[in-house]
Amino acid sequence: MTRKLAPLLACSLLAGGALHAESSEYPLVVNLPSAERMQYWDIGVAFTHRFIQPVKDHGKDVYGLDGYTYAGLGFAFGIKPIPGLNAFIYRTADNKTFTFGLQQQVLDRERVRLAVRAERFDEVVKETVTPIGRVGLSGAVLQVPTEIFITDDIIFSIVPAYITKTTTTDTILAVPPGATPNTTPNTGGVFNVGLGLRVSFTEKFSFVSEYYPRPSKFSKAAPGGITDGTTYQRGFAAGVSYKTFKHRFTLVGTNVPGTTANQVLSGDYGGGPRPSSQWSIGFNVTRVF
Repeated sequence: MTRKLAPLLACSLLAGGALHAESSEYPLVVNLPSAERMQYWDIGVAFTHRFIQPVKDHGKDVYGLDGYTYAGLGFAFGIKPIPGLNAFIYRTADNKTFTFGLQQQVLDRERVRLAVRAERFDEVVKETVTPIGRVGLSGAVLQVPTEIFITDDIIFSIVPAYITKTTTTDTILAVPPGATPNTTPNTGGVFNVGLGLRVSFTEKFSFVSEYYPRPSKFSKAAPGGITDGTTYQRGFAAGVSYKTFKHRFTLVGTNVPGTTANQVLSGDYGGGPRPSSQWSIGFNVTRVF
């Protein structure tokens, strides 16, 4: 019986090689959520770390490593009675922001995987207006993380997102010098679509990247206090990821100052992403229990 069982298991694994593994994975790539899921009552922990000082021209400061940082700690929980349902809570140092919500995986096919994610964010700091936007905000984000498996080792992701409130909501957007001034406040939220790419070179080692387009309403607007004629920038993150046992370590270079959806997809958080040459180092560490 034992001799027959081993070949049957091997055949089953080979036949199902293109299917997604039935194991827990923390639903996070760099800053955007993935369509992966925590299963059963499993618990996932994520530690994020972003250096604020750009790498460029700062060799004397170990390329930004001596500068200030924003750290974050998050947990994701599997909900066993409802397969694919996860609850999560995350706290990050920038504006002392709490983010919590639910994510439900609604599709898991051989080449396509999709989830629906709803989250609320609350910045604990007192609400006030700063030169780079309002702080002390509360709002909600609705996302639909979608992953397309081009091959088993190449995953393209699309993350449509709607953010109900941003740092420039209800304010008159400044414009670059010489442009026609805005006369009406920036009302409503922001819709954006984050993009991502993961390429696995080995079972443990992969390349990861994300792109955060600039929302159209900011294409002719300037961050507060900026007078050099530049507008809000497009954001990106790119680096490498290494998985060992149930840990995943991700090291990236990025020009965005935040880690949550409302921070990286709103287009105006912290005055918006820096110019692409002013990127800094960041890393994530995740662990599944």
